[in-house]
Amino acid sequence: MPIRVAALCGLAAPVAFVLGIFLGDLVQPDPFDPAHNDISHLGAQTASSPWLYNQIGANLTGLLVVCLGLGLGSALGPGWSARLGSAGLMVVGVGMVLDGFLRLDCRGGIDVPCENVSWHATAHKVESGITGAALLLTPVVLAFAFRARPGWRSAWIPTLLAIPAVIAAGAVFGTIGQGAASRAGSVAWFVWIGFVAHHLWRATTPTGAPAADTVQA
Repeated sequence: MPIRVAALCGLAAPVAFVLGIFLGDLVQPDPFDPAHNDISHLGAQTASSPWLYNQIGANLTGLLVVCLGLGLGSALGPGWSARLGSAGLMVVGVGMVLDGFLRLDCRGGIDVPCENVSWHATAHKVESGITGAALLLTPVVLAFAFRARPGWRSAWIPTLLAIPAVIAAGAVFGTIGQGAASRAGSVAWFVWIGFVAHHLWRATTPTGAPAADTVQA
């Protein structure tokens, strides 16, 4: 994976995610409320224009995150934290791709009756748990990888603070509703993705940081 291509994919990922969520929210009829309804409801079989979330917010965004993970692994070089952190990004990306296919049957709180009991709805719940765990752990692991590499050392503190920022954003917007909390936390995480992608892009320029380093962590 060419590193510049990976960096561009990482920069595009937050745009694709926000666009998919925003447009998906926009086309839902009443009584759908983004402040209270979960993001996954946008892709449910009963949602309006579910492709906006499934194909843009999930499938496309996931592929872009996988691309960033591949390029970042190549740029950081060897070391357990670099490999594990890059793999974590790819797990998140693959999970998001699957999220666009493993759809909920209905939207809880809106569709009555609503029972998400199909195989794809059950798989969606399992996938969401795995993706959520990888989403929370990956920045912590990558922070140690960044700290061990001179060209990336300036990124390790912001990366270490990424998850506290995600939690704080969710808590603040949680006063509005569960849907607002999940959206704010997700956007905060993708802001960090954009930050990493920008740093990766700088690493490919002659005046930027070295694209790879032999230091292992």
